[in-house]
Amino acid sequence: MESDSIPPSEPLMQIAWLIFMQLAEINAQTLAFQIIAIILLLFLSALISGSEVAFFSISPAQLQELKESDLPSDKKVLNLLERPRLLLASVLISNNFVNISIIILLNFVLISLFPAMDKELVALLNVFILTPPLVFFGEVSPKVFASMNNLLIARKTAGIFQNLRFITFPIGILLVKSGLFIERRFEKANHEIDLEEIEKAIELSTNDGSTIEDVNILKGIVHFGNTTVKQIMVPRVDIVAVKFNYSFKDILNLVKEAGYSRMPVYKDSIDKIEGILYLKDLLEHIDKGDDYEWQELVREPFFVPETKKIDDLLREIQTNRKHQVIVVDEYGGTKGIVTLEDILEEVLGDIKDEFDEVLDSSYKKINSNTALFDAKISLSDLCEIMDIDEEEFDEVRGESDTLAGLLLELSGELPKKGKEIQYQAYTFTVLSMERNRINRVKLSIKND
Repeated sequence: MESDSIPPSEPLMQIAWLIFMQLAEINAQTLAFQIIAIILLLFLSALISGSEVAFFSISPAQLQELKESDLPSDKKVLNLLERPRLLLASVLISNNFVNISIIILLNFVLISLFPAMDKELVALLNVFILTPPLVFFGEVSPKVFASMNNLLIARKTAGIFQNLRFITFPIGILLVKSGLFIERRFEKANHEIDLEEIEKAIELSTNDGSTIEDVNILKGIVHFGNTTVKQIMVPRVDIVAVKFNYSFKDILNLVKEAGYSRMPVYKDSIDKIEGILYLKDLLEHIDKGDDYEWQELVREPFFVPETKKIDDLLREIQTNRKHQVIVVDEYGGTKGIVTLEDILEEVLGDIKDEFDEVLDSSYKKINSNTALFDAKISLSDLCEIMDIDEEEFDEVRGESDTLAGLLLELSGELPKKGKEIQYQAYTFTVLSMERNRINRVKLSIKND
């Protein structure tokens, strides 16, 4: 009869015999602890992976249900979702920490079982052993289950993730800030590329007889959500406003002269707008004497910052039923005014009524390379008229949106009448000034 110490001759039996002999030499308690720890960490990995799907798949209807609930767990879920980026960072940090811990523990187990094996082979064996259970039990299965029971999982794990968010906060907030920085760096460039691609698609798809007006309307719609109030407002210097202490006779004369249906009313200076005076409110009192207190007719003004997008402003105008708004800067000073007509013109083009001039006086084109412009014209309109790439002036325009602003940036001072300002192939000649304001400009483009 063969001794028990002699290994069997079959290959499979030899491998089994080798593992058995190694287990006999290893501290059974340590090995058992490591295996139990791996199983627990695998369960924790599954819990974290499933919770990630659970939190970020909550529908608007479920979110409303959470808001209406008084359960502590629901309030915890809402608290976590208030800062979704930080929650996601906590989930990713925790999941990576758990998975790395599993890999390290399994590596210790394999080294204990096969001390003579090369480290490279141990690492390769680690990958083959760990990948299937980690993918199936730690990723796929919990995410499938969580997608079907997202609210249940989110409620059960909300408390755990509040603690994990607190523990991982220093690293998590660093990741969030870094992500926002990178996002801001690339967001503008990607957005501009998208707009350019959309414009090209519009031009390609409207070559079937569509008019230029149709194409411009589609392009206006594309840029509508990216246009700020500052870009379309009537600037401060062009505002026709009423002083609060004007007599009723002065008001009537100003209304006849200006021809506007609404005018801002101010005290002391244009920065102190008191309200808006509507022409239709004056009509029924037109026969009153000069001592009539017209100030009672002034309506409450509506203020917006110059950085507001016009699509947001349009919704606010519809809600508040204010057709004229006062644009203010960061210090509360008056920058200009915007009307509903100004917003609609961004999509539909110029809207002319019976009181508007038939001809556009903002520019006069002499030839393909020369034109006269009102200095108030926007740079985008100037570039479109002269067929110039607007990016030509990006390096020198600063924050300016008009031709006058560009000339101030180029000259560094208030230019005098007749001054020529040269930039690359473009020569700007100041034709006229109105007080401290550039009025008319001649643009000449030099051919290469």
